[in-house]
Amino acid sequence: MGIRVDVLPLDVNTPGHGLLRITGWEGASEGLQCSLQSSQTHDFLHEGKRWGNIAHWFRLDSLVAVEGTEAIETRIGPDLIDPLLEASGTANFRIEVSHPEQGQSDMGMVRINPAVIGSASGGPALEQPVAPVTPPPPAPVEVVAPPVETVEPVVEAPAPQPEPASASYAPVAPAPAKSGNRWLLPLILLILIAAAAAAAWWWFTQRQQPAPVEPPAAEQQAAPAAEPASAAAAPCTLESMQGQAELAFVQSCIQQAPDSAKLLDVIKTAKANNHCGVAQRLYANRAQGGDVQIAMAYAHEYDPKYHQASECFKAPDNATAAYWYETILGFDENNAEAKARFEELKP
Repeated sequence: MGIRVDVLPLDVNTPGHGLLRITGWEGASEGLQCSLQSSQTHDFLHEGKRWGNIAHWFRLDSLVAVEGTEAIETRIGPDLIDPLLEASGTANFRIEVSHPEQGQSDMGMVRINPAVIGSASGGPALEQPVAPVTPPPPAPVEVVAPPVETVEPVVEAPAPQPEPASASYAPVAPAPAKSGNRWLLPLILLILIAAAAAAAWWWFTQRQQPAPVEPPAAEQQAAPAAEPASAAAAPCTLESMQGQAELAFVQSCIQQAPDSAKLLDVIKTAKANNHCGVAQRLYANRAQGGDVQIAMAYAHEYDPKYHQASECFKAPDNATAAYWYETILGFDENNAEAKARFEELKP
């Protein structure tokens, strides 16, 4: 691999913009062009952030030398950065730099610095439009109602009723009761007393029985709502992997910071259940962050010496394996296995 190509952030990190730095190019820096190919799909990047199966060449204008190094660099924008970032979780990228007039070309793998952000991410470098200031509505005018005089109603005294005229006849004396009905009135009184006692007894016994108490509606609704919370899947598990979007699962699992052995178990589970994007994103995230054990395992997935065919890694790929071995050497330059395999696999 003759050249090294890095995508780096600007000094003022601006979403969707960065630097394409080429190290090791031997030739003129004017009139260069490049093509970018995905190692996963083998498609080439085209204008408009599209991918196609025919190579497309981007002009590399305004290349300048990087002081103190043997590198040249130029500024690139969203047409290159956004599609590379979107696909970087599941693929690596080969770049071919060419000078067509001199018939010179060289190939390498693209390294994307973790600090580079896409244009959709937003950031402090973008100026946000200022919304027009709307004046506050006028304060409501308090309307004070006039005091209402209380008028007391005048109560008229009832008209005096005429006294009844005295009767001119003498009251008629009641007829003497017959001796056969003298027990009728006490019997009626006894019946009424018994009925009143029965009614009082019924009312008292019904009052003593407590009414059935129903649980409050809030408690009835809260009980079933507790089930989903207790059944929530933990990060980095197969249950969580199957119940979440791919990127959401990867982010939540990485936040748990599992050690290398634990993460390799998660990747193994993802591969066994054909969650290929999850496996590749977990590999790439930790390998690019300097986890040599994860980077070595990722290189083995593509190295023909170690490759084991699976749904997620169907065929070996020398260039991709060499890329990850070179990544390891960037963190551990004395790693003997990475150095030997890189020398054997590099183009």
